[in-house]
Amino acid sequence: MVDHTWLIIMISAGFFILVLCSFTAIGLLVYAIFEMRKAAAALNSSIKSTEERLNPVIFETEQFLKSVRRITDDVGAVTDAARNIAEAGSDVVINLKALSSLLNDIGEGLSLKALGLKAGVKTAINVLIHQLKERR
Repeated sequence: MVDHTWLIIMISAGFFILVLCSFTAIGLLVYAIFEMRKAAAALNSSIKSTEERLNPVIFETEQFLKSVRRITDDVGAVTDAARNIAEAGSDVVINLKALSSLLNDIGEGLSLKALGLKAGVKTAINVLIHQLKERR
């Protein structure tokens, strides 16, 4: 028979190297899994820390938004009040215009009456003076 010892040794060495590479790959995978767990734990811790720091900021932001909402509601109420005052002022102006027109009409009527009275008195005095002159 042919001596196949070298072939058996080569196949055994190849198998040994293959098994050694497999164990090395498994060891590296286990190491990678542990590192990934450490990284996940660190990430989780970082997220919790960030969440704890952000909670007061979120609370303050909510309070700020509530106060802004109250302010805008107050501004709306003030705007409505100002609108009501402006409408009332407009009504007052309309009433003052009507009153002014009425007073002008009364004033013109009184002025005409005063002019008529003045003319009547003047004419009466002239007639009286004229009659007194004629009697003398």
